[in-house]
Amino acid sequence: MADYETNSLVFPASKEYLGETLSQLRQYVTEVAERAGLEKATMHRLRLAIDEIATNIIVYGYADRGEGEIRVTTSIDDEFVTISLEDTGIPFDPTQREMPDNFDDPLEEREIGGLGIYLAINGVDDFRYERVGECNRNHFTVRR
Repeated sequence: MADYETNSLVFPASKEYLGETLSQLRQYVTEVAERAGLEKATMHRLRLAIDEIATNIIVYGYADRGEGEIRVTTSIDDEFVTISLEDTGIPFDPTQREMPDNFDDPLEEREIGGLGIYLAINGVDDFRYERVGECNRNHFTVRR
């Protein structure tokens, strides 16, 4: 059982509010990390992961509709912090994205895309995606 759970928070998911939404999400993750006593490096990895996936939700998930929302929930227990993002954008499972394999190539020779998702998924202790009905759910878990 979680020691702490938030009620859902909702942020706008439109390109018009991209900067504001990402700023608010970063602040929220920082507050959660501080409440949970996470080390700074862990907090930064968690913020980077959430920032990357939230950006993809906003820029691509609602591209056909223009806007939507991202619902955020958090669970903190003795061992873990889990932050979940839920959206009703187009189905997108980041774990199915082909991960870059050209890390040794110079930047100017690499194809654009994929690195941010790779860093997001591998920057947390556990990342899970699920599609439930019309909702994408991205779960980010780090050890306390």
